[in-house]
Amino acid sequence: MKLSNIQRLLDGEFHIATNEENLVDFAVTENSRKYVNSDFLKGKTGLFTENSEDIQLVSTTVFLTDTVLSSAADNALIFTHHHFNYYEDARGCQPLAEETMIALRQKGISIYICHAPLDTHRIYGTSIVLAQYCEISVDELFLDCYGAPAALIGQIVEQPLDVFISKVMKKLDRLDLTLKRHRESVKRVAVVAGGGDMPEILQHAYDNGCDTLLTGTVVNRWDLPFLQDANRRMRELNGRLKMNLIGGTHYGTERPAMIRILDFFSENGIKCNYLEDDELKNFKDID
Repeated sequence: MKLSNIQRLLDGEFHIATNEENLVDFAVTENSRKYVNSDFLKGKTGLFTENSEDIQLVSTTVFLTDTVLSSAADNALIFTHHHFNYYEDARGCQPLAEETMIALRQKGISIYICHAPLDTHRIYGTSIVLAQYCEISVDELFLDCYGAPAALIGQIVEQPLDVFISKVMKKLDRLDLTLKRHRESVKRVAVVAGGGDMPEILQHAYDNGCDTLLTGTVVNRWDLPFLQDANRRMRELNGRLKMNLIGGTHYGTERPAMIRILDFFSENGIKCNYLEDDELKNFKDID
């Protein structure tokens, strides 16, 4: 299939032309800029690299880690949520190295980035799919992300916290979760896939009757002072609000959406697969 046809399909589904998110300033370096699609540099989202006219396979993933890229097929399009290499430590998100960009070009691997437009999508949105995986019915959406909500509040049949924790672990196929236990049961849950460790999110959840926050990041290890400050303030606030906090890691909570989006490609007759990063999937996030 022609890359241009897939791009047109994705641009329409995710309203790329009207999205105002800027993905250039945070991940395009002087060394990598010459390998990036010129339209991306102007539009700041969408098709990141254009390295083959004909696409044999579309692969989806959360982050462009070394593990993921090493397992990608030649002449493939990688549909990714983040255009970073990623580490569950102080390094956090790292721009792709120039040698990586060269290797992608040599293998004919193109990259399509869908961050905010995916987070806010009403079918494939990261928080919506995470809630569906964990059998949480959606009551309301919140958290503005470039003009559309990226988080939600939902309900489950009231159950003991440990029962809900076991369900989440099973549904997300995780070995563990990061937990802050304050209440014995769960009924009303705020769901924020990825990084949700902001005091504003926690306060909104509490004000709207939630007993639990299900998110990716409860422990923030990135060496970025403003994120560390937000995480500290969120934890201090929860010392007063005493909500249950359940963290499935950034990768683990956005992974469901990147698997669910395979339905979109299959329905459009496009051969596709999901590229797993087992190290991130099995990372034990101990506080």
